[in-house]
Amino acid sequence: MLDFRLENKSHNLKIKSQDFARRIVTHFGTDDVFLIAEKAGVKIVYERWFPVTIGEYDRKNKLICVNMNAKETRENIIAHELGHFFAIELNLDEAEEESFCHEFARNLSKA
Repeated sequence: MLDFRLENKSHNLKIKSQDFARRIVTHFGTDDVFLIAEKAGVKIVYERWFPVTIGEYDRKNKLICVNMNAKETRENIIAHELGHFFAIELNLDEAEEESFCHEFARNLSKA
């Protein structure tokens, strides 16, 4: 089992997400979000809905839904939603998790 816990929630999530992204890339041997999802057992589906959200992560079914109406790239949407997948064990509140996922997605390709 992967152990990617944040040592202390009060640490800067921006800095911690950089380290977290590097560890994910090292563990999976790639920064390709499609391969990371596949290796992690996360399914990806593409749908269209009114663009209130650009993507969703369904924890129960380990499923990322990408909104094809979104202006954002598929890779960025999937990277953000993978952040939700990996953040499950981090015990973050909703706002912290969104911040973490945003930074995780931004840092994943830089890892």
